[in-house]
Amino acid sequence: MTTVQKQKERIELITGNEAVAHAARLARPKVVAAYPITPQTKIVETLSEMIANGDLDAEFIAVESEHSAMGAAIGASLGGVRTFTATSSHGLLYMGELVWWAGMTRIPIVMPVVNRSLNPWNIWPDHQDSMAFRDAGWLQFYGKNNQEVLDLTLCAFKISEHQKISMPSMIALDGFILSHTSAQVNIPHQSDVDDFLPPFKPLAKLDPDNPFAHGSLTDSKGIWEQRMSLIDGFENAKVIIPKVFQEYKDKFGRLGKEMVEITGNLDEAEIAVVALGTLGEEAEKAIEYLGNKGIKAAVVRPRVFRPFPTEEIINALRQVSKVLIIDRAVSFGHAGQLALEIQAEFYVNKIDIPIYPIIRGLGGMDVSYVDIANEVEKIHKEDH
Repeated sequence: MTTVQKQKERIELITGNEAVAHAARLARPKVVAAYPITPQTKIVETLSEMIANGDLDAEFIAVESEHSAMGAAIGASLGGVRTFTATSSHGLLYMGELVWWAGMTRIPIVMPVVNRSLNPWNIWPDHQDSMAFRDAGWLQFYGKNNQEVLDLTLCAFKISEHQKISMPSMIALDGFILSHTSAQVNIPHQSDVDDFLPPFKPLAKLDPDNPFAHGSLTDSKGIWEQRMSLIDGFENAKVIIPKVFQEYKDKFGRLGKEMVEITGNLDEAEIAVVALGTLGEEAEKAIEYLGNKGIKAAVVRPRVFRPFPTEEIINALRQVSKVLIIDRAVSFGHAGQLALEIQAEFYVNKIDIPIYPIIRGLGGMDVSYVDIANEVEKIHKEDH
């Protein structure tokens, strides 16, 4: 596909939260439902300023709780308009009933989740909040830096609203590490985003002149049919997400068709490091550091966690002899959620490669590239 000529992008030094707000502005939502919670607050604050200044033509609904924020978003989306909200941690839990409602009834809302640890009280990042909703019917994307967070947010609108998907999306970004840290971000031109992202055409719309029930009381047969439909939606997403990513790359020169980013040479690597979000980017620095010490490793970083990119991950990890998986969350009684997913796929696909799951970075604990490199070295020394 030929790359489409684009307008010159604007480069700004902005935080991850501001990058998300710019992406939302460029997507032209008509309703922003907002309730503040650290470390997400700056997203909705920035959008409030954009709306007040006339930079975004949207209705800003300042609700009294996160539960109401999701309720307002569901109502607006079913009313036929593009809808956006954002949350974090305990706020995500508080809206949990309606997060499931939106997921199970396939409402195409886009909601960044600024990752923050759950109880006991802690405002620092890990992935326990978004992982708690991995089976709630939402697409899940994990960004490694401020630029990717902006890019994934724009793609999420197009993916969620696709007629063969019609499902809500979470874009996870690590609290403070991204949300409050400034970096250079390329902000696309509005006309290019308009060309990439067409106006919202709802699959279902509540209309007083053509009344119908949506999400009403359902018997067991209806629940089964709905769940099977949702499975189909996730399968469709596995096909459509790479196409949208590739279209985005053709337009803006970033992302690409892969749901999994690979850094390093898998043909030569002995060990693969698998991690989400900023841990994945930190691992990229770790393999460079290891290379200088004569240890060959590569990074396999899923950008997409739901639907789980099984084929891409399996094809990548088949090429190495050992796999280190770093989770920033815990599935109690087991390893982290990312490790569990990969272990299950190894079993199903009869892959006999040693997996080394570790849990790091909970509650904001720092994980440097040296820490990751040390873990790789421990594994490397086992057979040397």
